[in-house]
Amino acid sequence: MKPVGHRESIDHMTPTGPDFVVAGSARAGTTALIEGLRAHPRVFVTDPKEPHYFAMHGTRPDFRGPGDQLSINRAAVTDRDDYLALYPRDSGLALGEGSVSTLYYYQHALPELLRMNPDVRVVVLLRDPVARAYSSFQYLRSQGREPEEDFLAAVRAEPERRAANWHHLWHYTAMSMYADAIGAFRELLPRDNLGIWFYDDLERDYAATLAEVLRFLELPEVPGLGERMPRVNISGTPRFRHVQQALWKASASPGLRRTARLLTSWRFREAVKSRIIRRDPLPAEITRSLAPLFEADLLRLHDFLADDVDLPAWLEPRSRAHLR
Repeated sequence: MKPVGHRESIDHMTPTGPDFVVAGSARAGTTALIEGLRAHPRVFVTDPKEPHYFAMHGTRPDFRGPGDQLSINRAAVTDRDDYLALYPRDSGLALGEGSVSTLYYYQHALPELLRMNPDVRVVVLLRDPVARAYSSFQYLRSQGREPEEDFLAAVRAEPERRAANWHHLWHYTAMSMYADAIGAFRELLPRDNLGIWFYDDLERDYAATLAEVLRFLELPEVPGLGERMPRVNISGTPRFRHVQQALWKASASPGLRRTARLLTSWRFREAVKSRIIRRDPLPAEITRSLAPLFEADLLRLHDFLADDVDLPAWLEPRSRAHLR
């Protein structure tokens, strides 16, 4: 396996796409991990962090959920030349991006990813499926985009919303099904080119997890790189709903977003966001209601991963026996 950032037989004045991708899953800590990687002096991460190219290449996104016209439809980069132009020429850096749609739309994304770079390294973060779905609901509620106040009502509306082409963050239960995607990545990627971690790892020890990912990418560790990382894209109940919704609308404006980035640091912006969101625990009744939906998928995922990685409790069948 060649070190990340080194490819054979290429014109180094031509953009070559990513050496690595953080492929998902959504609401599992991918933004926190990507920002830690971005801070490394030998790493380049695209702006936007989620160009969605591999999932949506060759298409014209026309998602119809609340706010989709201002967010994913506008931000997605679907033309190959436009996507390659996001990367610097002759940089000598490890080049990467972090579109969580790459994992979810793996059937469309994976062949194009391997066409662009057969030696690409893929980092995946997974989270307890019920907690991931609930976090996605809270995130969209905090932005004023989720019309249902009750999470289980939103889950019941999921088939209708998918049929109406609301984008993937509203696919609360479908995005929490991991086994098919992980199976496809394992089948088509060289064994050493797929790295899987868990949201639990980031929560327990962010710095150590970041260091493990850097070793997977064959990049040197940087002392202190993973320290004092703010919570990123946290979900919960807005303490000041109107303020939170105004911030989301501002972030959807490219001009205002560029101005904010020029005037403030990323760490400052995330610290502000964390102060206006109250983190709410996952209600036990939601776990009892939804956990059976994921049992078969988690059993398959457990069989895929049990011999390769240390599993979190939610992936151990014994720990879920009381929920069946």
